[in-house]
Amino acid sequence: MLPVRCGVMRRTGLTLVALALLAACGSGSGAALDENALVIVVSSDLAVGRHRVAVGAVDQANESVVLPTASVTFEFFRPDGTPAGGTDAAFIWAIPDVRGLWVANFDFDIAGGWQLGVRDEDGILVVSPPFNVALETSAIDIGDPAPPSESKTLEDGALAEITTDPEPDPAFYEMTVAEAVGSGHPSVIVFATPAFCVSATCGPSLEVTKDLAADFPNVNFVHVEVFDNLDASTRDELVPAGPIIDWGLQTEPWIYVVDRAGIVQARFEGAVGADELRTAVDAVN
Repeated sequence: MLPVRCGVMRRTGLTLVALALLAACGSGSGAALDENALVIVVSSDLAVGRHRVAVGAVDQANESVVLPTASVTFEFFRPDGTPAGGTDAAFIWAIPDVRGLWVANFDFDIAGGWQLGVRDEDGILVVSPPFNVALETSAIDIGDPAPPSESKTLEDGALAEITTDPEPDPAFYEMTVAEAVGSGHPSVIVFATPAFCVSATCGPSLEVTKDLAADFPNVNFVHVEVFDNLDASTRDELVPAGPIIDWGLQTEPWIYVVDRAGIVQARFEGAVGADELRTAVDAVN
C-alpha cells in the first residue's frame, strides 16, 4: 500500500488564515511533494453540492511546494472516512513564481468534517486536516441573484480614495455593483484589497482580472474594495464595506461572474487562474 501521511495534525491550533499567511511568506521550493508535507485546504466556504476546492502545500521548512508541471489528483474522504472519489487538479499561481495552489471542482454529498488527499505522479498521497463542509455556503453562491450593492465609483472620489490598487484601471470604477448586475450585460465583480490583504493574493487576482478585461468589451468589470476607510493606520481600524456584508464574504479576495439576468454563474475564493476565469467569463458572454 502507498504511504499516507496526515502531516496535518502537527498544526491543528493554527487557523486557515494563519496557514495561508505562513505559506505566503515562504518562496516556492519547487520540491517534490513528500510524506512530510503539510497539505492545506484554503477554501473556507464549502457546502453540500459542487464547489471549487483550492489546496496548497508547504514542506518541512514552511516553504510553499510549487509543482506547476506535475500531474496531481485530489482524493476525497467523507466525515466517516469512506472514500468519496477523486478528480484531477490544475495548478495555478497564487503569487506568481512564489506560491502555487491546486484547484478542482467536487460534488460534496454530505455535511461534516471532510479530508482531502493530494496524490502526485509518483503515487505519494498526503492527506489534509479535516475541513468543514456546511449544509449551505455563508457567501452568495452559484445560482443566487447577485445582490445589488452600492459600491464606490469615481463619483465618490479620486482613484486613490476608493481603491488600494497601485495601478488601477479606471474602467473598474465607472459603475456600482448594482448598476453592473442590473445592466443586462454579464459582469465580473472583484472583491479585493491589495494593500490590506491577509493572504497576499488580492493584488495578483485583481491583475488576472484586469488582464482579461480587454478581451471582453461587452462585460462589466467592477472592483470593490473590502474596506470603507482606506486611510486607516492599522488593519484593526478597518471597517468592512457594505457590499462585503451584502455578499456574506468573510475572506478576501473573491471574484464573482454574473450573467445577463443578474444570476451568479461562477465564484472564486482566493487566488484565481487566468484560464479558469476566462472559461467562466466565456460561458456568460
